Amino acid sequence: MRHSIERKILVPFLIIVLIPIFIIGAVSMWSSYQSEKQLKQATVQEHLTSLDRYATKLENRVNSGMISEEEAKSLIKMMINETKGLYVEEADGTLSTEGEVVQASELDWYNGEAKTSIFTERTVLTKQIEQWGWTLYHPMTFSFYSGSLPNIQKYTLLISIFTGVIAVQFTIILSYHLSKPIKNLAAFCKKIALGERTNGVDIDNRKDEIGVLSSSLKDMVETLDERNAQIDKIKKLNETILNSVHVGMVLVIEGADSVYNEAAQTMMNEDPLLKERLGKLTIHETKRRSEEIWDHKRKEEKVFYAVSYKVLGTSEKQRSIITFEDITHRRKLEQRVERMSRLASLGEMASGIAHEIRNPLAGIKTTTELLTRRLELTKDQLILTENMLLDIDRVNKIITNILQFSRPMETNPSLLKVDDTLHSLVLLMKTIADDKKVVLHHIENNTEIFVDRDHLRQILLNLILNGMNAMPDGGELILSSFQRDDDVTILISDTGVGMEDAVMEKIFDPFYTTRAEGTGLGLSIVHQLVVQNNGEIDVNSIKGKGTEFSITFPIGREEK
Repeated sequence: MRHSIERKILVPFLIIVLIPIFIIGAVSMWSSYQSEKQLKQATVQEHLTSLDRYATKLENRVNSGMISEEEAKSLIKMMINETKGLYVEEADGTLSTEGEVVQASELDWYNGEAKTSIFTERTVLTKQIEQWGWTLYHPMTFSFYSGSLPNIQKYTLLISIFTGVIAVQFTIILSYHLSKPIKNLAAFCKKIALGERTNGVDIDNRKDEIGVLSSSLKDMVETLDERNAQIDKIKKLNETILNSVHVGMVLVIEGADSVYNEAAQTMMNEDPLLKERLGKLTIHETKRRSEEIWDHKRKEEKVFYAVSYKVLGTSEKQRSIITFEDITHRRKLEQRVERMSRLASLGEMASGIAHEIRNPLAGIKTTTELLTRRLELTKDQLILTENMLLDIDRVNKIITNILQFSRPMETNPSLLKVDDTLHSLVLLMKTIADDKKVVLHHIENNTEIFVDRDHLRQILLNLILNGMNAMPDGGELILSSFQRDDDVTILISDTGVGMEDAVMEKIFDPFYTTRAEGTGLGLSIVHQLVVQNNGEIDVNSIKGKGTEFSITFPIGREEK
């Protein structure tokens, strides 16, 4: 436990102040004690000497015959007995005091057993009366607590105590005034350490070092506040920039949780598989990679992400930053452009081939018909000729479709209600649908688009037929539409066999078909018609569950 600064100041000051007072009082007491001791010893010694002189006078009177020796001894003994605490030992060893005989063994001072303590001192003054062989003993005890010493030094003690109390009070006040500004500085620094806002140090206008320290500390805090405010502004600006971009960013920190911006959190919430893949990345994996493309299914739709890695500068903890962007829409645009380019190239090539085939094919058909009319053919020969003409018509139909696919079609767009076209097609295809055990559902949404009427019917009719053919055992075909912003999307969904990803990438290619009786030009023509009407077409399919075509056209208003 740390001691307060006030206690650290108070205790030394008390020691410095009280020790001199205590020493002065002790020296005064000791001097008085020694003076009283010497006075008492001198008094007793003078009394013993006077007894010795008196005994000498009595002996002289005995020698002159004025009194007898017994009378002299009686007189001196009377004076001895009148002195309190005075012992006399006669020549025969008899020991008495105040007229009473005492046993020497009962007197500790006589036997040398008297004890002396720190505050108590014992001594024995002796005097020989040689005339009669007597010895006088006067034991004395001196103490700080007895006698007249306390009375003598009571004023000194009172002055010392009073001075000590005043010194203690003065020391407490002094230590308080010295420690108060330091405590305020400490409290101010603690608030700063805890991040609390404060107006300054509660210190009076001082001109000493503490005042200088207080002023410097306030200036330092103001400077720190200004810099913290600037740092907060820069931090908020950086956060705003990071959270406003559409690119997801992840900061991977070794041994700590990763940090995500808002775009990353949004994309991960929408795509759990993306969140799982990002969560598995570690510092070591990011070191081995730079850029790559991720693709997977999200809500039955294939999505693409462009992912890049960058290892940040060396520090105590290794860090890497991962950026990723949803490029699904870009990828689809690239695929559309590639598809349109491929279709255009194939269309030009197919047009040239079709012209080269159609001319001799017309001659073959004309010759075959002429031979049929002029020659007498058997029944079997006639059947072979008719089959030949049917095959020629079939080839001619293919060539017609190729030419239709290769040349731009004229469009005559107008404002159409999608539900009217869908309703008429449902009525048209109901008989065929019943034969194939397909249930047609039309969900009305009252949407309008700006498109060529005949092209729209051809597009929808082709997709409806494809949907029915994809359900050999029957199923459901759903026709619906919805509006989003300035576009209207028409959906044709079936519950058929579905397609794999590899098949979906080729369905719009000319001459690609999965049906034996198909020519492979139907969806190519559909694609061309959609593009010529400023639309877009997409397909999503799950093997074994069904397929959904989505066609998007401009909203129902004429282009200016």
